[in-house]
Amino acid sequence: MKIVRYSVFIVTLFLFISCIYQRPDMQTDMSVLSPKYGSGTSPIVVFDAGHENFHSINTTYKPFATLLKNDGIDLGIHEGPFSHEALQHIELLIIANATGVEQERGEMASAFSTDEITTLLDWIQEGGSLLLIADHDPFGSAASDLAKAMNVGMESVWTVDTLRMNQDIGRTTWLEYTLENGGLGQHPILNTDSQDAAIESVITFTGQSLSFDSTWTSILQLSSSAQNYYQREDAKIATSDSTKYFPVPAQSQLIARQFGKGRVVIAGEAAMFKAQEVRILLKTLHAGFNYEGYDNKQLVLNIVHWLLSVNP
Repeated sequence: MKIVRYSVFIVTLFLFISCIYQRPDMQTDMSVLSPKYGSGTSPIVVFDAGHENFHSINTTYKPFATLLKNDGIDLGIHEGPFSHEALQHIELLIIANATGVEQERGEMASAFSTDEITTLLDWIQEGGSLLLIADHDPFGSAASDLAKAMNVGMESVWTVDTLRMNQDIGRTTWLEYTLENGGLGQHPILNTDSQDAAIESVITFTGQSLSFDSTWTSILQLSSSAQNYYQREDAKIATSDSTKYFPVPAQSQLIARQFGKGRVVIAGEAAMFKAQEVRILLKTLHAGFNYEGYDNKQLVLNIVHWLLSVNP
């Protein structure tokens, strides 16, 4: 009898687990109408895998890697700490959700040493380009020291914006940026010469906000109603308890700037760069390129092209 009960328990557990998962959606259309780079002309682009990164181009960011491959980019992997020797031939470095040692209150210590930060800044000043992606809590604290060195503030929070929230979607942290709602800034990444590459609407899927100085340009601008919550559960219901959040009306979820001879783009949300399928029991959610009606896939291509245009 005990064996039967145990077997039933195992089967039930298996069925439950099989109905709850998060995986890359490789059925998404990753084609590129007019690839930027031809055979043998790929710039040197690498994806960081040396800082306990939550995302990998072999798993969660595989759709991202496939998109770049279809654009003619041979995406490599960087392992280990950043050094002048390791970075010297790289044109574009992509860092997505690096992690550090977990600290009190769930925050993380810096994912990057002081020497690494200095090395990265020197490399950018001399012509390297960086795409830094740091998501909601706890990833903001892991990347905050690197961001601070570039006059950008980030924290381990959850961002809500009722004026950027689509009421039909009904998710407080899924934010849309459109021409109509004023969420799209003025930048070459958005306002391209090609009509096929123009960005009219973008959606993000739960992230943090970024504070920045006048050297940066906001691309995905939060509204006057934006608030950062300390806990995800409070963000989900947008609690009115002012001890659980703080307003961030002038902040952004995507910023860019020229940095010496190089360029930098910083994103406060990670799912907009991938195609993800989330299954929760009988409900399946799409997040990223596979969420129809938005220009996220083209936005990623535009970001990469702009970052690499410093190295023609």
